[in-house]
Amino acid sequence: MLSDWTQVIIGCAGGLALSWGLIRWVAPLGFMDRPDATRKRHVRPTPRTGGLALWIALVLVQLTGTFPIHLHPVDWFAIHIMALTGLLDDRFNLRARYKALVGLGVAVALALHVTHSLGQAAEQVTFLGMTLPNHPVLIVPLLMCWFWAVPQAYNLIDGINGLSLGFASLLLGVLGWNLGLRVPLLWGVLAAVILLNFPKARHFLGDCGALMMGTLFAILGVKAFALTNPDLLLWVFAYPIVDVSLVVGIRRWKGLPLGEADRSHLHHWMMDRVKGRSWIATPILLSLAALPMLRATAVPGHAEASTLGIGILALLAFKAFKDRVTKSALKAVPAQVRREIPFMMSGAVREPSGSHPKL
Repeated sequence: MLSDWTQVIIGCAGGLALSWGLIRWVAPLGFMDRPDATRKRHVRPTPRTGGLALWIALVLVQLTGTFPIHLHPVDWFAIHIMALTGLLDDRFNLRARYKALVGLGVAVALALHVTHSLGQAAEQVTFLGMTLPNHPVLIVPLLMCWFWAVPQAYNLIDGINGLSLGFASLLLGVLGWNLGLRVPLLWGVLAAVILLNFPKARHFLGDCGALMMGTLFAILGVKAFALTNPDLLLWVFAYPIVDVSLVVGIRRWKGLPLGEADRSHLHHWMMDRVKGRSWIATPILLSLAALPMLRATAVPGHAEASTLGIGILALLAFKAFKDRVTKSALKAVPAQVRREIPFMMSGAVREPSGSHPKL
C-alpha cells in the first residue's frame, strides 16, 4: 500500500498530464470559453477542460474500487448524468432550462433513494429545531430541493479563478473529516486542476466539473449530516446559499429572468472592489466561506467563528445588493440628469438641497 502523500503526488502528476492532454487535444474541439464584454472578462479564449479531468479521475477511482465510502449505484448514476449534462453544455451551450430539468430529474431519483434509506435508519429527523416525522410526503420534497439546488448553486459560484475549486477543497476537507473519507488520489488530481486554474487560468472547471462536484458534495453532505444534525448542511454550504440568495434578489429587483447570466454574484462584486485581482478576491471569499464550515468541526471556538462568518457574509451580500441595485438605477437615469443631479439614495433620484423645480 502506498502512503497518502505518495498517492497525492501520483494523483497530482497524473492530473497535470491528463489536463495537458485535454487542453492540447480536446479543448480545440469546441470546449473553449470565450470572453465577452459583459460577464466573461478573461483576456483570451480558455479551455473548459478542468471538469473533464476531474470526471475521468473520479471514474478511475470508482472503477478501481479505491473510493473509500460506499455510494449506491443511484448515487453514481446521478453524478455521471450531471457530469455528462455539464459536458454537453460546455460544448453546445445548452439553455438553462434544459440543465435545470435534468437536474430536477436527478434530484427526484436521489430524493426517493435517500428517503428509502433514511426510513430504514430512523423514524424522525430534527431540522431547524423541529422534530420532523421521517415520512416520504415530507422528506422527499425537502431532499428534492436540496439535490436540485446544491449542484446549481455550486455551478453559479464558478465565476473567478480558483473559487469553486478552492471551495471544493474546503468541502472535501470538512465532509471527509466527518465521514472518515480519505481520497488522496482525488486530492492530487484536484490540486493539479487548481494549479492550472489559479492564479492564472490555463483551463476552467466548466459545467461538467461544477455540476458533477456539486452533485457529489450534495450526496456526501446528506450522508454526513442527515441523520445526526441536518442543520450543519446549511452551515457547510452557507457561501453558495448566500450567493444564490443575493443573485435571486438582485434579478427579481431588476425584473430580469432568473436564468439570465449577469454580474450579480458576490464574487463579481468582490472583483470590482479589488480591481479585478482574483489572487486577492479568491482567498478572501474562501476564508469567509470556511468560517461557517467550522460549525461542523470540533476546533476551539467553532461556534463563535461560524456565527461571525455568517454575519460577515450576510453584510457583504447586503452591501453588494445595495451597490448593484443603486448602480442599475443610476444607469437608468439619462446622462444629462446624472450630471446635474450627481447623487442617488437607494436607487431613487433626489434633488440637491436648496434647489427648486422651475415653474
